Amino acid sequence: MADSADKPTVALFIETSRAYGRDLCLGIADYSRSHGEWNFLIQERDLRGGIPEWLETWNGDGILCRLSDPELADLFAKASCPVVDLYGQIRHPDIPFLDTDASAVADIAARFFVNSAFTSFAFCGFPGLWFSDDRSAAFQKAVNRYGAEVHVYEPPVSWKVTDVARRESLHPTGSPELAKWIRSLPPRTAILACNDVRAQQLIKVAAAVGRGIPEDLAVMGVDDDQLICELSSPRLTSVRPDTRVLGYTAAHWLHQLMQGRTLPYHQLLVPPVQITERASTDTIASDDEILVKALRFIRDHAHESLDTSQVIDHVGSSRSSVDKRFRKALGRTVKSEIVRARLNRASILLRETEMSLEKVANACGFTTASHFLRIFKREFGVTPGEFRRGPVADAPSAIRQSIR
Repeated sequence: MADSADKPTVALFIETSRAYGRDLCLGIADYSRSHGEWNFLIQERDLRGGIPEWLETWNGDGILCRLSDPELADLFAKASCPVVDLYGQIRHPDIPFLDTDASAVADIAARFFVNSAFTSFAFCGFPGLWFSDDRSAAFQKAVNRYGAEVHVYEPPVSWKVTDVARRESLHPTGSPELAKWIRSLPPRTAILACNDVRAQQLIKVAAAVGRGIPEDLAVMGVDDDQLICELSSPRLTSVRPDTRVLGYTAAHWLHQLMQGRTLPYHQLLVPPVQITERASTDTIASDDEILVKALRFIRDHAHESLDTSQVIDHVGSSRSSVDKRFRKALGRTVKSEIVRARLNRASILLRETEMSLEKVANACGFTTASHFLRIFKREFGVTPGEFRRGPVADAPSAIRQSIR
């Protein structure tokens, strides 16, 4: 093993106050372990950490950061060592960056809600914060594709606070304006929040104004911060970003730059891994008891040798009647819903485990691996193997398994 003095020294300007930042650091550690180990300089910090005094005299080999301060971005752009950003707010022309793909977050959330028969949608964020505005615009666009509109929370004043932590702390339990907005939402509205903190606030305010979750309002966050999600009541469903892969890939980029190589591209947006379902969205937004009964039966048994006749027998209605209900609410037949549920389970297993394709097929109710391959390619446009590798070829699938 190389002597510690021969190893690259890398400074991490990444907040460790949230799960997102900590998981980025774990992805960076994964890369370091598999490439000879690096020496890290890391301090406990949040996004408001500022510019440390030691930076003036520091003589390291590389910097991985989450840039939210334009002054710090300008300083890093002039640094004698390479820098990679993992935030994407500043997007300095001289600093490559990676971030979670807002459009992919919106798409997976909208699809989830539509598959639960929701027809009313809302978005609540921190207007004026860049990531919130990006996710709001993307969610509106995604929902529009389903022929629906989004109720977007607009505060009564234009907030000038652009620091995430300060904005989150202004009204930790909500505000009268937020309560008024929640009261105004139609029954059975599906709400996407800009992050888990905002979603937790929504749940608190909804309870205070008498809106039941999830039977009246379904709430989903983004970031899948386990501590926040588990301490919410009810427990919070959230979109899980691919943070370990983001961290690993950023470290790979930095390694390339430290070796004097040129990156093939300046930016990379990585889609989320999945939605972690918890109680805050555990509902089907329909008064049709037969539809609800059939959907729940499919979700509970699709991974088994389930066919349409079993669903029909379970709900006690005719096939034509049930198919008609499915087409009206979801735009597909019972058979198509069974396939969709199986593919959803398969996509999770592909990203989260190292199971062989044959075992994935068996665990998801497909009769043969070849049948699974054919259906998967038809629906996703890529093979299961290509899907498992994901958008970041430099990140091994073992990292995705480690974030379970």
